[in-house]
Amino acid sequence: MISSLFDNVNWLAALAGGAAYYVIGAAWYGILGKGWMAAAGLTSEEIKTKFNKAVYGLTLLVEIIIVLFMGALMGPNLSVSDAAQFGLIVGFIFSGLTTYIHYLYTMRNGMLIFYDAGYTTIASIVAAVIYAVIS
Repeated sequence: MISSLFDNVNWLAALAGGAAYYVIGAAWYGILGKGWMAAAGLTSEEIKTKFNKAVYGLTLLVEIIIVLFMGALMGPNLSVSDAAQFGLIVGFIFSGLTTYIHYLYTMRNGMLIFYDAGYTTIASIVAAVIYAVIS
């Protein structure tokens, strides 16, 4: 199964979808950053002094991989509507709810899930639609 999973992958669509995923994250946390920092229990000063900027490149790489696998699972010729629904399922159900479970066990602030799952849901929908349109 895995060896044939990538037979019909559109690499350009995966790169474009991954880039969109990244840009949405930058905008999302840029706009909602103060609320997210409060929910995460972080301060601007902590982020300025402790944050490793190499995470940005790693994030882009991981998001391209996410969209690559989304595209492989969606297959070719998926309608925009079906792609949006697929993105919703991946973003909210698989990513969002998995994150929520982690937050329960790590006793994270309950509001944090709205920021993080909101982002992955919207970004997954947009990335899936971009993938479907380019494919």
